Amino acid sequence: MNNTANQSTELEATGERFLPDMQGTIALEHLHRYAWAKDLAAGKVVLDIACGEGYGSALLAGTASQVYGVDMAPDAIAHAKAVYQRSNLKFLVGRCAGIPLPDGAVDLVVSFETIEHHTEHEAMFAEIKRVLRPGGLLVMSSPDKLEYTERTNHANPYHVKELYAEEFQRLVERHFSRVAVLGQRVLYASAILPHCLPGTAVHYYRGEDSAVQKVHGLMRPCYQVAIASNGALPSAVSSLFEQLG
Repeated sequence: MNNTANQSTELEATGERFLPDMQGTIALEHLHRYAWAKDLAAGKVVLDIACGEGYGSALLAGTASQVYGVDMAPDAIAHAKAVYQRSNLKFLVGRCAGIPLPDGAVDLVVSFETIEHHTEHEAMFAEIKRVLRPGGLLVMSSPDKLEYTERTNHANPYHVKELYAEEFQRLVERHFSRVAVLGQRVLYASAILPHCLPGTAVHYYRGEDSAVQKVHGLMRPCYQVAIASNGALPSAVSSLFEQLG
């Protein structure tokens, strides 16, 4: 994989998309999603819709048989083609509501931090289902409007239509018969996780004002991550992502 971009393909850090040289919370969020999806992509034909700079598509190509990275921005696609060159990776200009692939072309669709950037939600799902093979899998993330925007009193200028967690889940469930939704947020925490103990449950404890509370699942996740299919779902595995150095 070539990681040196030509001067003409460098992308400006506008805040609209994640770039690999960014650090901190945003890096943990984005890299964790793709690292997690990489396992699901093993041996599959994958579509990464709204691939942006292309780093995520390149990660998926490490296990997938073929990856198509699609984005509506020609400059992003030109950059991705120049920087990430693999025999099983192809970048195309296209839209969420107009995916440049034939019917039933892919086994897995990955869509991270995309749906909030436009209003064509129903058209996007129709296109995703069109390009998915029978029993194919969708992995999609969406910021929870309550946690991401309202509780932080922060409005992202690039977000056109954010969804509350319940709205997002209902939207996915309208289009797929089997849906599992996980929560994601960056934590300052001490981790005690299973080591070589398959099937062991992970519990979440929250300490606040000298009290300790045990809850089922992650408390107040900032992002919802849905796994959906009209076939069998893979196991929803808890995971951590640590960035060293």
